[in-house]
Amino acid sequence: MSYRIFQLILFLSAGWGMAGCTTAPRSAEQMFAGPTALTATLGTPIDVDLKWKDHASADGGYFVQYSPEANDDYVVIEALPPGSTAYRHPHLLPHTRFVFRVMPYFGPVSEPASVRTGPEGEQQAPTEGELARTNSPALGEKRSIRSAATFAAARPTGLTATLIPPAGVKLDWVDHAADADGYLLEIKPEWEKDFKPSAFLPAHATTLTSYHFPADTKFSFRVRPFFYGKPSNLAGQTTGDDPTMTGGQWIRSDAPPSQPGGAQR
Repeated sequence: MSYRIFQLILFLSAGWGMAGCTTAPRSAEQMFAGPTALTATLGTPIDVDLKWKDHASADGGYFVQYSPEANDDYVVIEALPPGSTAYRHPHLLPHTRFVFRVMPYFGPVSEPASVRTGPEGEQQAPTEGELARTNSPALGEKRSIRSAATFAAARPTGLTATLIPPAGVKLDWVDHAADADGYLLEIKPEWEKDFKPSAFLPAHATTLTSYHFPADTKFSFRVRPFFYGKPSNLAGQTTGDDPTMTGGQWIRSDAPPSQPGGAQR
């Protein structure tokens, strides 16, 4: 799995952090409350603005999903930090109906581990020492991440990042989540302020090796077991005329000066 495998979700908005409510919730129902009142309106004829009400207090985030064919197949288009209540989906196809929903996810995140990649060069094969685990997965006593009482105790521990020169990284950690739907790998390059999800991993994962990171760069990593919460209601919207249409081409308003015609869509 490479650094670019889930580049889609290095697409996340700024403002991601170690989010979560500082006031202890009284129940799992409060911690993991689903979003409500999702609406989809046209910000422009081809930009859809989503708004919803956030009720959750647990650490995690939101996956914004849409159905390109307005059926039951949903695709993740964005991941947002907890507390989010709005998102714009821009540059959609004109005269097309789209259906949206917001899917919350919850899970306790590990402490970060960091590594700096080496200078550019041919990727080396990992040595036996680099392949060896830096911790024992047998240490992982399991706790439920779906319970208010054990949520914090189910966080992963012992995360380490080992460089496989010059641009590979091996991560090891101890899994404590008894009932996760999966794991999220979160990455923060040194030029970013906050961690952002980068890859989906299986439930009970305890190791990952990834290559092709940019050279001579510090990267910080976290891992998060998660489960899907209750999704929002569905909200549909039909796009209108593309306001940038000229001469039979779809002209993007954000096209660079060297490409005044933009890209045909």
